[in-house]
Amino acid sequence: MSQQSPLLVPFSILCGLATLFDACDAFTFVLSPSASRCVHESLMPKSLLTGEWTVVSIDASLNTSSGSTEVALRSPKGGTLFESGEPSGHFAVTALDHGLHSVCVKNSDGGDRQVSISMKTALEVEDHGLVAKKEHVEAIEAELDRMEKMVEHVYEEMNYMRSRSELMQSTDASTRGRLLWVEVAMLCTLMAMGLWQIHYLKRYFQTKKIL
Repeated sequence: MSQQSPLLVPFSILCGLATLFDACDAFTFVLSPSASRCVHESLMPKSLLTGEWTVVSIDASLNTSSGSTEVALRSPKGGTLFESGEPSGHFAVTALDHGLHSVCVKNSDGGDRQVSISMKTALEVEDHGLVAKKEHVEAIEAELDRMEKMVEHVYEEMNYMRSRSELMQSTDASTRGRLLWVEVAMLCTLMAMGLWQIHYLKRYFQTKKIL
């Protein structure tokens, strides 16, 4: 696999992954005119380094305009990974080399400047695709939980319908058995009533001496 060039990682994604960061450094210092200063951070390859800087003028009569300050982030080999001339901003880069990475600030203006820098180093990751995916883990877990609950609900409904079907079948068989006995009883009653009527009519006619 070919070596990738330094990648600028979207800062909003890195802010959402605050739990991955294991170190946070903050520096504040004053730069006199034309002076420069560097702060350093030791990184492993494929580690993430993010940071913010703010440069303000100590003299209230002087404005801190664009171009009055130079900010650069350099690799251990001296390569420039990031640079800006703005008085404030943020950066996010991936380390390709092991060693000290330097964030250097130069005061290119005529007045003293107060510089504030905060940096965070992240745990090593294989690639930025993994970092981008991590912010969606909670949403995926919530969706899986919802789907699991739906499956459980469907399973419970199926069990309920099956128990209802078995109950109805049992009730239907019991009802058919009872109806059969009722029909037999009714048939016996009708036969008994018929025999009684025949016997009654026979005695009636004998009494009237018709037979």
